[in-house]
This record gives sequence, C-alpha cells and structure tokens, in this order.
Amino acid sequence: MRVLVTGSSGHVGGAVIQQLCAEGHELVGLSRQARESLPPSVRQLRLDISDPQVTVRLQEELGCCDALVHCAASQENDAEQLAKVNCGGTRHMLDAAKSLGVTRFIYISSMSFLEHPLQRPITEIHPLDGTRGHYGATKYLGEWMALSSHHQLNVMSFRLSSPVGPGLQYRRIFRIFLEKALKGEEIILHGQGGRRQDYVDVRDIARAVSVALKEEKKGPANVFNIASGVAVSNLELAESCVRVLQSASAIRFSGEPDPDEEVVWEISIRKAGALLGYSPQYSLDDSIRDLAAELREG
Repeated sequence: MRVLVTGSSGHVGGAVIQQLCAEGHELVGLSRQARESLPPSVRQLRLDISDPQVTVRLQEELGCCDALVHCAASQENDAEQLAKVNCGGTRHMLDAAKSLGVTRFIYISSMSFLEHPLQRPITEIHPLDGTRGHYGATKYLGEWMALSSHHQLNVMSFRLSSPVGPGLQYRRIFRIFLEKALKGEEIILHGQGGRRQDYVDVRDIARAVSVALKEEKKGPANVFNIASGVAVSNLELAESCVRVLQSASAIRFSGEPDPDEEVVWEISIRKAGALLGYSPQYSLDDSIRDLAAELREG
C-alpha cells in the first residue's frame, strides 16, 4: 500500500512512518523540512500544505496513492497561521486525497476542543468547548471538514490525548519532569500535584493508524479516542520519572495553587478497542525510559 503521511518531520508523523515502513508499506513523507532519521526507503517531499498549489504538486509527484494520514498541524500562537495550516491545509489534503484516488483518509485530531472533563470517562461524544483557544478551534474545523468528506473518502478521525515517548520535542510537563530527573534536579509541583492526564505513547498511536489502514470495509466517518486509558497525576508522573531513571531528584511542592488541581482527563478507549482492535502496548515507564535513552544519546 502506498501511504502519504503529512507532518513526517514531526513527533506523530515520524512514528507513523516508522511503523508503516516496518510493515512493508511504500511511504511518502510530506513536510516543509526533511527528517534525516526516517528510513532511506521513505520518499520525502518538501512541500507546504497551506500552499494552494500543493494539490497540483502532489498529483505531479505521485499520480496516485492508496491512503493519506494527515498528521501535520501548526501550534503557533498566530490565529491567521493556525487557520491557514490547520484549516486551509486540511482542505488541500482532502482535495489531494480525492485527486490521488485515496480510499482511506485518517485525520490526526486532538482533545484540545473538548470541554474540561464534565463526565468521566471522556467518550467520543463528550461536549465541545469553542472558547479554548484558536488552536482547538482550528483542529475542530479540520476534523469537521474531514468527516464531512465521508461520502467521497473513507474517513477516520483520531483524537489523541497527550502523545509522549521517543521523538517528543515539546517541552511540556512530561519532558520537563523527565529532563529534571535525568539531571538530578528538583521537580517542583503546584497544588498537590493532583491534575490527571492520559499520556499515550506515540508508538501506540502509530499502531492505531496501522490497524485502521487494514480496515477494508467502507463505512461512515468515525471518531476514535486514541489514548492509553490510564489517567496519571502530576505527582505520579514525577514519581515515575524519578523511579524509572533511578534519579536523585527531590520532589517539592511550591505552595502555590494549581487551578487545574481537580481536572481529570480519564479517557475511554473502548470504542477504538471494540471497532479497531486497538490496545495500547507501551506503558508510561516505557515512554519515560525510551525518551530518556534517546536524549542521552543525543
């Protein structure tokens, strides 16, 4: 199967390519910059998905393609850029999919446009919140555009929780705590460290894409939560980093309140398990250990 993966230089896109390449698929990576760590068999195209001519360029370069996995997205603070990439770029990729004869389109979405947990566990029908920022709004519009194309494409949308594991570049709480533990530095928590998040290993996301591509039956568009199914508190995350890395880091409470102290992102993955056979294989310990090994080597 020839598969086009957008955002191939990114965390999720890179992992998807590694997984599918290992399974013998023909991979084409699309990104604004090449990624040296991708397998040499992967054809890398340096194109901008927000460019109105990108559909024509892909038609010229590829002619045809079996599946498209749309991982590319902007996370910049600029609202115009977010709309240009996350909405306009998604529209261009949907147009490209139709011109290339794609039969399976997977949109990599997020939970950034969901209400802070009102019901637990969070399912695919959890209420939306249009006030959570421009990024969430543009990701939701991108998902809506993709799902609205189901009469022409076999579309799935994967709502990711918090991707972690090898290749993670964003310095958010997971990587910050891990780096502190690697250096033996103090890890500081606000509140009681009670906020709970679901961290999913990027390799499990890639496996979810793999099983979805094997679904041959064309059906209605569908949304799936792709997560680990385990909610971890900030305190538990810090303790896990110290334990797994055998770190001398001390964990200290700042004494300042955490406005999200009571927030619990408990994600249901029952639908993905039942309909796709999705089952996470990588634990939080695996994600910590393997990203730490990568950072040590780098």
